[in-house]
Amino acid sequence: MTKSDLIHGFKVIRKNELQETDSTAWIFEHEKTGARVFFLQNDDDNKVFSISFRTPPVDDTGVAHIVEHSTLCGSRKYPLKEPFVELVKGSLNTFLNAMTYPDKTMYPVASRNDKDFQNLMDVYLDAVFYPNMRENPQILMQEGWHYEIETPEEPLKYSGVVYNEMKGALSAPDDLLESRIMTSLYPDTTYGYESGGDPEAIPQLTQEMFVEFHSKYYHPSNSYIYLYGDLDIEEKLAYLDAEYLSHFDRIEVASQIDRQPSFAALKRVAKEYPVSKDDETAEKSFLSLNWVVGESLDVVDMMGLEILEHALLRTPAAPLRKALIDARIGKDVDSNFEEDMLQPFFSIIVSNSEIDRADTFYELVMATLKKLAAEGLDRTLMEASLNLLEFRLRESDFGSAPKGLVYGIRAMKTWLYDGEPEDVLRYEKILQAMKEGLDNGYFEGLIRKYFLQNNHATLLTLAPSRTLAAEREAQLVQELAAKKAALSKQEIEDVIAATKALKERQQSPETEEALATIPVLKLSDIRREAYELPLKELDLAGTKVLFSDVETHGIVYLTLFFDAQTVPQEQLPYAFLLSEIIGSVDTSAHSYAELANLKNLHTGGITYDVVTYTKNGEPDSCAPKFKIKAKVLKEKLPELLQLLQEILTQSQFTDKKRVRELLEQEQAAMELNLQRSAHQVVASRLAGYLSPAGRYADEGGLPFYQFVKEFLADFDAGMEKMQVVFAELLPKLFNSNRLILSLTERESDYKAFADVFAAFQQELCHTDFPAQAYRWELAARNEGLTSSSRVQYVGQGANFLKLGYSFTGVMHVLETLLRYDYFWTKIRVQGGAYGAFTSFNRNGMMYFGSYRDPNLTETLDVFAGTADYIRNFEASEREMDKFIIGTMSGIDTPLTPQMKGSAAATCWLRGITKADRQKSREQILDARQQDVRNLAGLVEDCMAQKVLCVFGGQQKIEENQAVFGEVRPAL
Repeated sequence: MTKSDLIHGFKVIRKNELQETDSTAWIFEHEKTGARVFFLQNDDDNKVFSISFRTPPVDDTGVAHIVEHSTLCGSRKYPLKEPFVELVKGSLNTFLNAMTYPDKTMYPVASRNDKDFQNLMDVYLDAVFYPNMRENPQILMQEGWHYEIETPEEPLKYSGVVYNEMKGALSAPDDLLESRIMTSLYPDTTYGYESGGDPEAIPQLTQEMFVEFHSKYYHPSNSYIYLYGDLDIEEKLAYLDAEYLSHFDRIEVASQIDRQPSFAALKRVAKEYPVSKDDETAEKSFLSLNWVVGESLDVVDMMGLEILEHALLRTPAAPLRKALIDARIGKDVDSNFEEDMLQPFFSIIVSNSEIDRADTFYELVMATLKKLAAEGLDRTLMEASLNLLEFRLRESDFGSAPKGLVYGIRAMKTWLYDGEPEDVLRYEKILQAMKEGLDNGYFEGLIRKYFLQNNHATLLTLAPSRTLAAEREAQLVQELAAKKAALSKQEIEDVIAATKALKERQQSPETEEALATIPVLKLSDIRREAYELPLKELDLAGTKVLFSDVETHGIVYLTLFFDAQTVPQEQLPYAFLLSEIIGSVDTSAHSYAELANLKNLHTGGITYDVVTYTKNGEPDSCAPKFKIKAKVLKEKLPELLQLLQEILTQSQFTDKKRVRELLEQEQAAMELNLQRSAHQVVASRLAGYLSPAGRYADEGGLPFYQFVKEFLADFDAGMEKMQVVFAELLPKLFNSNRLILSLTERESDYKAFADVFAAFQQELCHTDFPAQAYRWELAARNEGLTSSSRVQYVGQGANFLKLGYSFTGVMHVLETLLRYDYFWTKIRVQGGAYGAFTSFNRNGMMYFGSYRDPNLTETLDVFAGTADYIRNFEASEREMDKFIIGTMSGIDTPLTPQMKGSAAATCWLRGITKADRQKSREQILDARQQDVRNLAGLVEDCMAQKVLCVFGGQQKIEENQAVFGEVRPAL
């Protein structure tokens, strides 16, 4: 193929080598429709396809978000209620989802199996171009919103998946803050609207508006098609043209993103967020200073601002962060550089503050930036931030997300706005410009251009309100009561009938004919042998080394597992405290700011954590570790180990000012993250009721928050106690006895590691301290954790090993079944929750959970009915195969080099052998209907234990107080 060739209806626009992604980049345009195609050709077998549309909203109804959900609810070729779910059940996908952004909607899929990849492409293309949502109003009712009422006497209420999802999302103050920031900065453009939907506005969306939005934007002329990996592009182009694009004509789509005119001067905005009536409000306000900063098409300045954000605000050495913390403006400082939009914005955010400090905040930020621009930024600081970004760009490790997917999302930063998709992926020349910028004043120029001389800014405050939630709920009740009062008797009957009809549709099973339309792989497409997790047990001067020989492209992944069984039970909060502050305080050789620079200059990152491991099949076992993870280029390994040695053996915890800052930041972060991770808090509390390891881990959650709060309340006494305890703890933890290393690199590089590790090893304490016994009083507290949330996170579980049952791979099939069949139907589709999930672990823990759930007791009733569902489970051979294939998709997630080493080490620590994994794999692949049914008794016995925990709205939990053993504020 050469430029201007016409291939299956597509014109070749250009071909370029893109060394940064090891790819050849192709650009095509479909002649008949104008559809754009960007293809990154390489030898990666984890292929990616995405079709995206520019979808700028013009109101707060969340129509873009609801359409994204609804296109995947049946289409022309695939006339099921939930083809997305059927795909998840029966596909080997490595990614399958859809995402709504402020100005675009993306539909990406990925798979390593050629046939599966083609199937996924076809279901998604049919979904976006020919969705059933256009003709069936029940889809908007289910995914967006609807009136719900079952008898004439009941009050009217709203329900719907996106409606409840956004009630949950905008319950988190940081999400609400970002939404309010965007409204303040872009009052005249699409970015001023909440693309996800504001719950107050979602019920204004009509079926006509819904269909019109799809008609306007979901057309090939407004599409951006992305392909990645080792695939036959001519075959894919022929398919795209013949099956879909050739059936449309080129049209003009008015989807352009208008630019917000610049402000003449800074604007001040004051907003509120809801807290519970019992919550403290002192020092709970947010202050944010926000700028619109250039355009995403300027890829050089965008990388410059990314580096500048890290240097100014995201490292302990950051001068602007330090100035704000030192001035006691608030307890923590955060930032947000949002560049996935035509006109990106940059925010500096102070949390745990007061709104009367807003002027001081603004003046201090501007004065500090003026000083830095005039006197120059610290070169070492800038080199460190630049090095860290360069490390991440070259590593291209995105965890379980396919790297081709991430490249496709990045490409949209320019492509969506008529720039070239490759521009944002070509980082070599931009990195060179950044390095030159260290010497030519480039970064100081950025400060002047985008912050000091930029009037397109807002100073926004977000204050807590104890009455806002109640007022909002009262207004909602009043609004719905008025709507009901305005309805005639017949209209009320019509709403009841519509509610009933929707539930009947949701409860009705798919027909065999409809199910047969979804293509399914064969079990023979899946290998029976478990994948190897490379691991050799080596000895390095008495230290156990778990070595994984993997190609890492010159990066060393190192994890140190120090034995934490030496920590007495009463000192556990201090072990968790140590993991939070070590590396962020001075040592005898360097200040904490210098340490941060050294870490960013020489490594790809170092993290500290306290974790616990249970032995395979032993639910009461508990092996706690102080875990340190690091990654580094192999030539920088000596610097990493020298830095670690200094941090572990020379850290000083005597600076009261610094320790107070770190504790206040920890408290603020835990408060802020609670709404985001409430489902994890619930799971942690439940595990803490049921097992020693679960209890140990949970001590680092809500109990640790209380510890930090009490420490700060009597700080001087807390400091004195900490000094004493740390003096005892440090030699016990950073000790060569029973130290285990996990090392992932090429075997040819091992000797170099062994040579430099010896010096580090010698500096550790060698005294052998005895293991401690932990005496937990395990009991089901059945807590109701109250908050200002408008939704619930419901959890229930038990330990099946302790009830006399054994782990089997069939449990993984049951996870898939429950998540995408029983729970999906009962909790998401009918209940309106955003999601529900389940897990069965080899340590015996069985956990059911719901996410952003408007219900509470109704969800517990669903959990209670699970055993009956399993007992009566029926599936054809074809459907059973689908559940197995969908299960294997999660089991066989492609692993990055770092993930391979980590998985191998975890299996070793837990005593999970390849034979165990092989047995579980065979149990999954051989599972049949009766094997699933055989688990009904186990689930029934687990549910009979009545072990539960719920995080949710104060009113909802208090209304259902009888469910709980204890009701209390979450924090």
